[in-house]
Amino acid sequence: MRICIALEQLGADPRPLLSNFCVSYEDLLMPGFRMNADLMGQLVTAASQLVDRKDFGLYVGQHVEPLGNTAFKWSIVLSGSPAAALKRMAHFSTLIDTRVSAEFKPLGKHHVLAHQPPVDLLCRGIDPLYEDFVASGLLALTQMILPEGARHSAVELTQSKPDDPEPWTACFGDNITWSAPRFKVWWNTSLVLQQRVNSNERLARAHDVLAKQQLTAQRATGWKQRVEWLLIAKVRRGAITQKAIADSLKVEVRTLQRNLKAEGTSFQELLADVRKSHALNQLSCNVPIAQIGSELGYKDPSAFSNAFKIWFGVSPRNYFDVIQVSEREQGGVIARKT
Repeated sequence: MRICIALEQLGADPRPLLSNFCVSYEDLLMPGFRMNADLMGQLVTAASQLVDRKDFGLYVGQHVEPLGNTAFKWSIVLSGSPAAALKRMAHFSTLIDTRVSAEFKPLGKHHVLAHQPPVDLLCRGIDPLYEDFVASGLLALTQMILPEGARHSAVELTQSKPDDPEPWTACFGDNITWSAPRFKVWWNTSLVLQQRVNSNERLARAHDVLAKQQLTAQRATGWKQRVEWLLIAKVRRGAITQKAIADSLKVEVRTLQRNLKAEGTSFQELLADVRKSHALNQLSCNVPIAQIGSELGYKDPSAFSNAFKIWFGVSPRNYFDVIQVSEREQGGVIARKT
């Protein structure tokens, strides 16, 4: 999806390109869909040729938000420290692509995340465009978990130094090692062990469970799950209609309604659940209330606040204060009992 968004931003239509790989937009939105590293490398290369940009992989990482609104993303951004988040990234790498692994470990005064591609891909050589895509995406994601203004200390790339390295130094900094055995990123240990403000490890662990379920799921056959995933993908677009979802699934609205009813739910119930989840996720990351409301299709922030109060019994501004008070009171009850 990030490649498609980048192509659209650069004025190209991604659909014909996807069809060349026997993939559709609908496939990309389905849970359990997999495209292995080799095929991904081919797709990135074809996309770069389509827009005639050798730095296309870097462009994707720098201009398209990584992971979107997924459980995996929220397990990362809610982590208690950058180190905890990077450890999660390494842990989930195999679930994202079973042929790829990563490790995150301390080395002296630094911590390093090393990416290990499949053996067959490593023997042939990693496509530089694919490496750019992975590396820039990783660093874009880590910028969300590091203290403001902080960055990695060094990057090692397997590709040879290009004739004009300026786009790479602009993305990765001046401390780049070229033609390295493996792709690695280094951070100062003192930086990644800092506790993050507004983190929530308990909520991060809850998202770990959801992320694992989503990443290990096979292609969904249930209508409820298929609709949920489409809604998650489209939730930032504001108003979402049953017809739009039905069209994505290539069925009539009545067919969609009948199948959801057979599974004990409805379009409106699923939409409400996804909107509630999105509101809480964004609120936990200190996204302005007006922006959250706008993402969910509320033109007036007060209308969103009223809806949020109906959902949770408290205004978005006071939600986490109420939660913290409740947790303290619960902790006191437990302490008195023990």
